[in-house]
Amino acid sequence: MSSLAGQNNSTIVEFLRKYGLALSMILVISALHYLTPHGGVHDHSTHTTSSPWWANLHGIYRRLYYFPIILAAFRGGPRGGELAALLVIALYVPHATGRIGHDPGSPTEKFLEMGLYLGVGMVTGILVGRINAARQRLQTTAVDLQAALDEKTAVEAELVRSARLAAVGRLSAGLAHEIRNPLASIQGSAEVLGDDFPPEHPKGGMFRIMLEETARLNQVLTRFLAFARGEPGDSAPFDLGAEAAAVQQLLIHQPDTAPVKISGPDNLMALGNAEQIRQVLLNLALNATAAAGPEGQVTLQWERDGGLAVCRVRDSGPGFSDDAAANFGTPFFSTKQGGTGLGLATSLRIVEDLGGTLGIDPEHTSGGGIILTLALAT
Repeated sequence: MSSLAGQNNSTIVEFLRKYGLALSMILVISALHYLTPHGGVHDHSTHTTSSPWWANLHGIYRRLYYFPIILAAFRGGPRGGELAALLVIALYVPHATGRIGHDPGSPTEKFLEMGLYLGVGMVTGILVGRINAARQRLQTTAVDLQAALDEKTAVEAELVRSARLAAVGRLSAGLAHEIRNPLASIQGSAEVLGDDFPPEHPKGGMFRIMLEETARLNQVLTRFLAFARGEPGDSAPFDLGAEAAAVQQLLIHQPDTAPVKISGPDNLMALGNAEQIRQVLLNLALNATAAAGPEGQVTLQWERDGGLAVCRVRDSGPGFSDDAAANFGTPFFSTKQGGTGLGLATSLRIVEDLGGTLGIDPEHTSGGGIILTLALAT
């Protein structure tokens, strides 16, 4: 019962808020009709009756009824205008017909006026309805335009990022090419000189180390060139938690850095390139430890979310500024002293090439947070 009473009170309040002023005007004008005298003054010497000046006020009152009708139409459309017109007629008919007081106007004038009340209420309501519909269309158009502008801004930002990545790729390819040529010469020379020493000779062992390291550098350059050309690594099922644990072990002996804590289920198999994802997680963890400082906290958490493998890298640092968030993954933008921003840009490109996503974690508000998603291995 209390709920029903509350709803009724709310309905009444809403009705009065919408039509209260128009209703008050109708009641005031009707009261003026009824209370204004209408009788004439009879002159016995000339046997004529003259109307006093106040009798002309009834004609003004009839015109004043248009204001609340128009107001009600603006507040409630055709329905509001018609209801106000019907209420005016209901209150005016007893006075117009002489049942309560008397309007000295002619019957034709009074009944035509009542017809105009209905017409004005309907026409005003229809026009107001069209105005409101046009306003709604304009608001919808404004929302669509804003969405288009936001999309245009996002596309422009992506084009800028892609152009910078392309420039970085061309520069990286050139540097890798220039390094590979002397590296090949070093490797060939080591092979020739190594033939002069047997395997058990100390210098022979040094030449083997030289050959192994040049081969390793050559593999690094090959991967670097593949990235510069935008070639994604081979995708295969891998244990996301194992890669996060490997990153923790790599950072465990780093001096003056916050310890990295890990948590998540065992055997969460994601689809991607394990070596590249380890590179991404290592880069994100290094950024997180730098932001948190030696006394801060850094966590790597992974979980299953529907058909996705999710890894969150969070720290207790200052978080992302508005400028940093807007330039997330943009090459050559960095908030670190001496930073180039290439690490995060490289990580973003690797993840996107593997069909995943990398972005700011909106759920982490007490520091910096990045969320990495990859498809689950089936």
